[in-house]
Amino acid sequence: MTSDLRKKHEMILRHEEQFSYTLAKNVVKKPEASAWMILIPILFVHHIMKINQYKAGVKTFAENILGTKQKALDKAYLEAESGKKVNYEIEDYFSQVSLVADEEKILAQKQVRAIRIMEEHYLAMLNVQGDALEDLIRGVYSNQKEYRGYLRRLAEAEKEVNQYLMDNFHSSQESRIVVRKIEEENEALREEELKFFFQH
Repeated sequence: MTSDLRKKHEMILRHEEQFSYTLAKNVVKKPEASAWMILIPILFVHHIMKINQYKAGVKTFAENILGTKQKALDKAYLEAESGKKVNYEIEDYFSQVSLVADEEKILAQKQVRAIRIMEEHYLAMLNVQGDALEDLIRGVYSNQKEYRGYLRRLAEAEKEVNQYLMDNFHSSQESRIVVRKIEEENEALREEELKFFFQH
């Protein structure tokens, strides 16, 4: 049982890693090459530096996106392994952060709501049989409509987090543009996945 659970945990985690990196690459703007680089070599050196910054940005972005999903997946794994509900307080999800200000506590509460939606999803996947990710998805959701319902609930919770973040922490126009881009790319990637999972 444990080895089967571990296998499913790794399968889901690998998928979420790939999703997070794809999302990051779609959101973080890659520096464009210029014909001038051939004529002025110093521009090529500058471009290489920008590319390295881009790669670091993609990695950091993807790790931050994945971090939330991994919290949810790891808790779901503990519950599936023990067969018991594991109760976490808000502070347990954010042990590395000191939640002092009211705004921080409210943001954490909203984030936990999104995490718990993912936890339910992952726990259900860990509790069905399947050798591929699409088997697990189709084992939990019998059709596109059911799976879309999960995606809609998750997107609504994520948008609530994003809106609160923009209203209270990152209110610049640039931040709003980035957040909207993340939401759009998330939606597009999830729509692609939905069609893939239920193509038959």
